[in-house]
Amino acid sequence: MAPFNPLLQPVTFLSPSQTPISIPITTIDAFNDESISVSINYAFQLGACTILLLVLLILTPPSKLRRFPTILHIAGLVTCIIRMALLLAFFLSPFNHFYQFWSGDYSSVSKHYFYNSVAGNVFSLLVVLVLETALIHQAWTMVILWPTVVRVSLCVVSAVISLMAIGWRFAFAVIQSKSDVDLVPARNLEWVVKSALILNALSMCWYCTIFNIKLLMHLFANRGILKSRPTLTPVEVLVMTNGILMFVPVIFVGLEWGHFPNFEAASLTQTSVALILPLGTLAAQQMTGGGSMRYISGSNKSGSSYGNKEKVASPITPGGFSSVSTTCGPGTRLQRSMLSNGMAGGRRAKMDHFDLELRQIDSTSGLAEDQVRVDMDLEQKETRI
Repeated sequence: MAPFNPLLQPVTFLSPSQTPISIPITTIDAFNDESISVSINYAFQLGACTILLLVLLILTPPSKLRRFPTILHIAGLVTCIIRMALLLAFFLSPFNHFYQFWSGDYSSVSKHYFYNSVAGNVFSLLVVLVLETALIHQAWTMVILWPTVVRVSLCVVSAVISLMAIGWRFAFAVIQSKSDVDLVPARNLEWVVKSALILNALSMCWYCTIFNIKLLMHLFANRGILKSRPTLTPVEVLVMTNGILMFVPVIFVGLEWGHFPNFEAASLTQTSVALILPLGTLAAQQMTGGGSMRYISGSNKSGSSYGNKEKVASPITPGGFSSVSTTCGPGTRLQRSMLSNGMAGGRRAKMDHFDLELRQIDSTSGLAEDQVRVDMDLEQKETRI
């Protein structure tokens, strides 16, 4: 006879009809482990979205908070925060208590816990709606200067994919909410849930492809890491983040189809998109505001070095150009564009089609409005030299 193993014994309790229910301890432990790991996952997402939202509100100038892309980024983070809070609330509700879960008797659960579950489904739908809108808007800014036929075709396909993903997610939310209220699994409508997951995966892969095509085309045009300069422009950072970081939600989409104990990847797909889009814009804006002035040594017409140092704009706008604003007097501002590279040597760099395209993206996203002021007296002094 095998020795008694107390870890394998069952826990027995009575159902409302006084029928014995036996649950092995190993099964209970596995359920508790999964609940804790998923709670940590949700708490991590909640914290990441909250921190990035605060950073976005603090670092973004007030004038830029009213822009449509910024509003979408803020809305995506806010809806993600509310969704994760509602999902976390499930693990603190009677739905996750021992007796209710293992007996299936939820008669003692208050109605407002059911409403919390429905609210979680609604905000999951809102997250998809906001993020799909943000993705299609970002895709439009990336292809705005492409040939008309290509641009229109890509936008139509993007709109169709996004609308289908939103529509099926709406159906999924309705089915899931009805199942939560009735406490009856909708097994006959399981195909709707799988279709929603497939369309979500298609949407992530589609936008990842568009952004990376843009990145690859620019890499090919410049024969290297975007530019031969030591400094990247803000829009180049935006192109890189959109292209490279979009692989993250695609990876999570792939993980949704596998079974990994104590790991839930579905919620990470949308949260990663909500974090990636504003993160790239913040990085680009901080490059614009952080490294906007630098000192370099120049040469006079005879070729000898002069001791004065010249304030020039670092490469903060697309195409290697920096928009420099010169103050000539009270109420007067002259704006001119100059090459950020080769100002001392007087060399001009050729601006290709992709530079022009990035300038348009920069103007569309509002990154080009960050300008550098050069003191007029200093400029006049250098002219006299």
